[in-house]
Amino acid sequence: MQEIPAYKTDIKGEEKVISVNLLDLARMLSESVDLMEDGVYHHGQRVAYIALQIFEELYPAKDAFNLVLASFLHDIGIDSEEKKKEVRNFIVDQQILSKHTLDGERLLGQVDLLKEIKAIVKHHHTLYEDIDKMEEEIVPIEAQIINLADRVDALIDPSCHILGQKNIIINKIKKYSGTMFNPEIVDCFIELGEKEAFWLDIDNQYVHNKLWQQRFSRKIIAYEKDIRQFAALCGDIVDRKSPFTKSHSKRVASIAKKLGQALDMSEEDIFLLEIAGELHDIGKLSIPSSILHKEDKLTGEEKSIIKQHTYHTYYLIDRLNTMYTVRDWAALHHEKLDGSGYPFHLKANQLDLGSRVMAVADIATALSEDRPYRSRLSKKKILDILWDLVKDNKIDGDVVNTLEANFDYIMFDFN
Repeated sequence: MQEIPAYKTDIKGEEKVISVNLLDLARMLSESVDLMEDGVYHHGQRVAYIALQIFEELYPAKDAFNLVLASFLHDIGIDSEEKKKEVRNFIVDQQILSKHTLDGERLLGQVDLLKEIKAIVKHHHTLYEDIDKMEEEIVPIEAQIINLADRVDALIDPSCHILGQKNIIINKIKKYSGTMFNPEIVDCFIELGEKEAFWLDIDNQYVHNKLWQQRFSRKIIAYEKDIRQFAALCGDIVDRKSPFTKSHSKRVASIAKKLGQALDMSEEDIFLLEIAGELHDIGKLSIPSSILHKEDKLTGEEKSIIKQHTYHTYYLIDRLNTMYTVRDWAALHHEKLDGSGYPFHLKANQLDLGSRVMAVADIATALSEDRPYRSRLSKKKILDILWDLVKDNKIDGDVVNTLEANFDYIMFDFN
């Protein structure tokens, strides 16, 4: 692996702050949610691009940051690949749609920096004809724009050339003007849709990245509280995919943090361990639920699919361009000291203390949880398995010794 720049923090008063672009955090989470649909699919980015073009045409003087932020995060309430594919249909039952919009609103409420977009996400599937019936709620114009942008992307067939589809899509959207969609937004979309470049740009990642950098490159100085809240949100979205891992990320974060404390790691590194614990399985959204819930032994192909999750974790966090230590500690939790781990097959001299702590924390957490194929294990069985791994040169003996010496506090004092 190439040399990695050091993770940097600044001190402001008594609080550490980390310079992180909030939009980059949102894009990371958007990409992870989109992994649920056939591996990789950039739905959030495409919706953000379409919505931004409409918004800036209608309101050139208004700030579009919340619109783009909500576009990236509009689907975070979806908790399975089946539901992700279901909402790709143009017409979907409103009860199904309202489930993930309400879940999205609730999840966003966990992060102070995202509370302003709660109403946008909640109403991004509200029908235009129903808006006047809402006595106490206002449906933001951003939500109405995302509603149309989301359905436009749902209509695009990735197997066909996009310019050959534009008239079909425009006519379909026009048909629902005044019922599903705001007529003013529809008219704006139709005008934009006459331009070939508008359609060709929808799937052009270069154009998107350039656009986000030019318009929204401002940095959000995120205090530890903000980073913790966002990381916990990511962990919750991953863990809710399976009833067997409903608190897995939080437990790994807690155990890693306590191990770091017991090993006399620095305050900064303990904080980074906690964040890495919440984010370590973010790539697992790419794993089908059928594999995660399987009670029988996994096939070779299924094991290969499982092994992709740490690769995705690495590159999802890497896109933040600042959290390099978190990236490594989160993504390398299945690496082994003898080089037999995955996805990079690193060896002992390439795995620092934080990576070794995360590996032990993840294994200990998994062994203490119920799984489809077994019940949680006893303290003795957990320690026996960990020490066998130490003897086989898979994990760090000093970390396991520290865990054993503080086992009850580290493992069972989780709130």
